[in-house]
Amino acid sequence: MTDVSKEEILDSIRIILEDIKAILNLTNQDKLEEMKRKLLKPGSIENQVYDLCDGTMTQDIANKIQKSSDYTNAVISTLRRKGLIRTIERDGKKIHEQRF
Repeated sequence: MTDVSKEEILDSIRIILEDIKAILNLTNQDKLEEMKRKLLKPGSIENQVYDLCDGTMTQDIANKIQKSSDYTNAVISTLRRKGLIRTIERDGKKIHEQRF
């Protein structure tokens, strides 16, 4: 039997919750499209960041929109709270952003 740390358990729970959120978004695709139209105004920074959330690393998004990492992270956090994107891990611990 292996010892599992609290952090590993929390990470597993976090991943499961993100998967559940993704499933809910897929089952409510029509509502998601309506929400995108309301929340992502054409030309807005949120819309620009959303368009770049295709599995791209957060730092790459910041570079493409020519904003600081802190600013980009704040926009990404807003989009995540609104249920429009999710954060995924690939390549070890590198953080990537993916839109629904």
